[in-house]
Amino acid sequence: MFNEIPRAVRRAATGAAWVALAALGPPPATAQPAIRLAPGQDHALILSENPSTGYSWAIDAAASKGLDVVAVEDRGHKPGKTMPGAPGERLWTLRALKSGHAEIAFVYRRPWESAPPVDTRTVVVDVAP
Repeated sequence: MFNEIPRAVRRAATGAAWVALAALGPPPATAQPAIRLAPGQDHALILSENPSTGYSWAIDAAASKGLDVVAVEDRGHKPGKTMPGAPGERLWTLRALKSGHAEIAFVYRRPWESAPPVDTRTVVVDVAP
């Protein structure tokens, strides 16, 4: 949560002020336009991640809607620079199966921890012929 608060604010916050800022939680996510696909069409999705920290992206099936409309394939992690600890990307392929609407919720967390995710993304997919 510390990194979700802008650096200038972190520098200025001390003591009780820091507790108040931490209680605000992460900033609201920016809405992304829907991905529009025809049945049978694929779309590549890339999310930045750094698994050397233990964090990785995963689908939150319970928070997702319309998973019968699209197939989601995890294509794995693609490393960034060739130095230890360098971030990379998680690659996903979305395939439209049938007409409809899907909202795919992704969470960025350490899989072994029960803590809330440090980041979330919702990808909206509209499928129509």
